[in-house]
Amino acid sequence: MGSDLKISTKIQDYILNNGLDLHPVQKEIISHNESLGDIKRMQISISQSQFLHLIVKTSNVKKILEIGTFTGLSALSMSLALPEDGRIIALDKNQETNEIAIKFFEKAKQSHKIQTIIKPALESLSEIKENDFDLIFIDVMFYGMVKLLMKIVMIKSL
Repeated sequence: MGSDLKISTKIQDYILNNGLDLHPVQKEIISHNESLGDIKRMQISISQSQFLHLIVKTSNVKKILEIGTFTGLSALSMSLALPEDGRIIALDKNQETNEIAIKFFEKAKQSHKIQTIIKPALESLSEIKENDFDLIFIDVMFYGMVKLLMKIVMIKSL
């Protein structure tokens, strides 16, 4: 699973014990990812999913671009906080993990809010350049990150 910034165990325990209760499907995603071995590190942490939910809920966010979806915990966390007319475009190049994520989105009754695009992010950005986003969540780490960020900035004038 993803790791948090260096925060004390006491603070981490407080967040987990007093933070937002996870949706049953979020719990299912976490359980599924636990069985994946080392690749589970691609999942965001529980406190990060709670933080994303809080940002979306309190910021009047309606349109989100997510780059890096894995099995869908971050997208689902944000989707659950969106209003009914909110939308997420989730980009990831991995067909297998996207299919898993889509099943979780359907199970949580959030698939109407989440559009997945399965191809490298740099290719996908040119297809969605006419969209405006209230929030862009980048959860990937790769050599072309600077190129990706520059393309977003040029497209969206961030």
